[in-house]
Amino acid sequence: MSPPCWWKMKRPGVLIPVFFLSCMSAGGQFHAGEAIVAATGNSYAARIGLSATSMNQAGLGWVRRTSVSLHHQMPFVTTEVSVSSLAVQFPASRGAFGVSFSGYGIRGLRYSTTWISYGTELHPDVSAGAGIHFRAASIPGEVFYRLGTGCALGIQIRIGDEMMAGAHVMLPVCWSSRSGKRGTGDMTIATGISRTFFQSATLHAEVHIRPGETIRAGVGLEAMIAECVRLCTGFRHSPLTMACGVEVLLRSWSIQIAGEYLLDTGYTPHATLAYTF
Repeated sequence: MSPPCWWKMKRPGVLIPVFFLSCMSAGGQFHAGEAIVAATGNSYAARIGLSATSMNQAGLGWVRRTSVSLHHQMPFVTTEVSVSSLAVQFPASRGAFGVSFSGYGIRGLRYSTTWISYGTELHPDVSAGAGIHFRAASIPGEVFYRLGTGCALGIQIRIGDEMMAGAHVMLPVCWSSRSGKRGTGDMTIATGISRTFFQSATLHAEVHIRPGETIRAGVGLEAMIAECVRLCTGFRHSPLTMACGVEVLLRSWSIQIAGEYLLDTGYTPHATLAYTF
């Protein structure tokens, strides 16, 4: 997709955000979940939390209370690109629905994404979920410059009281509203486990697979260091990333702050504010 000529190569600093946006477009999806997901090596397949709507819909099967969350991040610490998200999860029957909205981009090229997901409890120890993903790119004078959609399926299994295993597959199908051409994007598969020990710490280990690319593995650890404070840390090997963060729980509020350091590109801060009814 050629960028609008009025901002193309306007200044060298725009190359970083343009590169960032092109990577997201090629992947067919963009995850903007909780800050602690980023802090634990992007581990989400076996996680139950605010990120279930857009990361593993099976996590919605365990939701029993309504929650609203806001997430913001600045990739590569540049004001050219910022990502803001709003997510809502609410129980329904034996599971829950989730809706997530995200917006990101630079002046002259903006993306908006929407997830609509549902997860249900198939068995006291098994939850499954599905979601549909919409994405739209816009440029000046054309609100729907490029459109796309995709689908996702997830499953989570409790193994005893201390372990959770999960798997997730996402297949984006994209098309251009300009040319009418259609094509199938790369499938993304995530699988992982979470293990709780000492009743206050959880270890996450996860693998992400995309055909034709390097397998990405990550490990994360979160632990309660005080009655209402959780400390998180993790890393991924491709691209090499180290991360850490903290979550503060105040009654029904959750405040999360995290940072990732990518060896190739630099530091990315994350912040999440959530309220559970």
